[in-house]
Amino acid sequence: MDTFQSFDDVEIAYWDQGEGEPILLLHGFTANSHINWELSGIADELLKSGRRVIMMDARGHGESDKPHASYSYWNRAMAKDVGGLVEYLMLYDYDVLGYSMGAKVAIETELMFGRMRSMVLAGLEIYDKDWTLSDKERKRRVKNMLSDNPEGQDEYWKYATKTGGDRKAFAARLEGNIYPEFNHWQLKKLHLPILIINGTREYDAEKAASHFPDARGVSLRGSHVTVLRNKEFSNEVLTFLDSLNSGSIQSK
Repeated sequence: MDTFQSFDDVEIAYWDQGEGEPILLLHGFTANSHINWELSGIADELLKSGRRVIMMDARGHGESDKPHASYSYWNRAMAKDVGGLVEYLMLYDYDVLGYSMGAKVAIETELMFGRMRSMVLAGLEIYDKDWTLSDKERKRRVKNMLSDNPEGQDEYWKYATKTGGDRKAFAARLEGNIYPEFNHWQLKKLHLPILIINGTREYDAEKAASHFPDARGVSLRGSHVTVLRNKEFSNEVLTFLDSLNSGSIQSK
């Protein structure tokens, strides 16, 4: 594990393994690189394929610093962390694999900095209208996350408790990420190959792909929580990446 200091001096942990074409892995909310990418076997499959695999723990998660102030998560802070790591490692024309929160952070990063060759976005939902939580829903989720025995335990609280993460940091992320992530018009500006992989028991992958100029959707058996553990997941990612090299990428 290595670290670098981001734009506001938050220490971000990352792992840089292998050689070849770089792919950056961004995990989901309340998880970390170990849970999403190592335990699932995805990182290992990418390494075996001859790629340089870079994983980073988002601020508030895993081995990275865990600020408890909501302002530490304002204004696309996590995307700025990614941009900082990319600059620090001098990456150009790199691929990204993002899951859930990491998928949205990947989109924000490309909108802000560019440089990506392609994106694989998993567990991605594109909202029809609201792009951020209402104040009422935000306050409820923050209160739940901070409670040891909340009423109406939501999935965020359950998973945070299961993984043993810092619930104060997670609550700060929920409270501080108050700006709309992006809108439909901004998604149309992302002119790079995109593969969207969702579980069959969550948001439709083809519908998500329809919001981008050059994307296709793949549905794998499973839910939002289990899709990374589907044995076909790594195969879909590698087939997509190989198609970029051969020039045979097919849009939706």
